[in-house]
Amino acid sequence: MKRQTWHFLFYKSAFTKEQIDQLLAYLKQQQNFGGFPIVELIGDGDSSDIRFVTMVFDPLAPIEAHLQSEMAKFMLMHAIRPDGNTPEADMRLYGRVMAESDAALGIEFQRYDDQSMDVIYWGQNQAVH
Repeated sequence: MKRQTWHFLFYKSAFTKEQIDQLLAYLKQQQNFGGFPIVELIGDGDSSDIRFVTMVFDPLAPIEAHLQSEMAKFMLMHAIRPDGNTPEADMRLYGRVMAESDAALGIEFQRYDDQSMDVIYWGQNQAVH
């Protein structure tokens, strides 16, 4: 499988710097993304409206639309996860996030021919809290 680069764009109106820092710390600790080895993880900084994170990873299997959605939701779950959440609370949050549609969670995808993709997080659905 060809190495992939995903750019995660988090709108500042919905996500704090602390949430994105927490997400980056989690991924750096895990060193994988849903079981796919992370090659590079960069907190690219931000613009006036968006915080950027770039991740390069090696997929071990094809990433179909359903898996792509689950991976994006997994990132969202770890961004909105309250600090100090118990494992039980994490599982409840995971279930609530996974049960929602991408549209309800404010997630959009823009895939490019070079196997890169933008995953845009417009804002989280308050129902998942």
